Amino acid sequence: MSRSPVTVAVGATRDAILQVEKRRCEALIAGDLATLEDLYDDSLVHTHAPGLTHDKAQLLEHVAIRRAYREITRGELTIRLIGDVAIVTGRITNRLAGPDGGERVLAGPAIQVLRLCDDGAWRFVSFQMTTDGELAFPPTEAEKAGLAGTSIRQRGEKA
Repeated sequence: MSRSPVTVAVGATRDAILQVEKRRCEALIAGDLATLEDLYDDSLVHTHAPGLTHDKAQLLEHVAIRRAYREITRGELTIRLIGDVAIVTGRITNRLAGPDGGERVLAGPAIQVLRLCDDGAWRFVSFQMTTDGELAFPPTEAEKAGLAGTSIRQRGEKA
């Protein structure tokens, strides 16, 4: 049994995956269900920041009913490949409509998994976002580098 090495996506593969993510963000803001239907694999598991987990049908219904996404900003993304599977990690900031008509902002790291399908398209099979939270212990020096772009409280600095 041969095993696929873990490599960093570069060039055309990286560009293609970044384009899929850009289309996803734009479709969520626009409420473009046809595009989302195409971008999400039928096996999709999408876990929102508060822990609510949806399959593809549930997520499409959620987007159609809530229309919550107003702006999505991505930080620097790392894309690793294992065969025909891509793992995308990086920060995301979502500006969202609230149920009371207000607005809220959720920010933190997100992990997305895509697979290269038989038609040559990359499709999302998994999404997980964890919002920035308070750390129980002050970060080590090595951890501080990984907290770039997070809240002051997480970096152990005083406001």
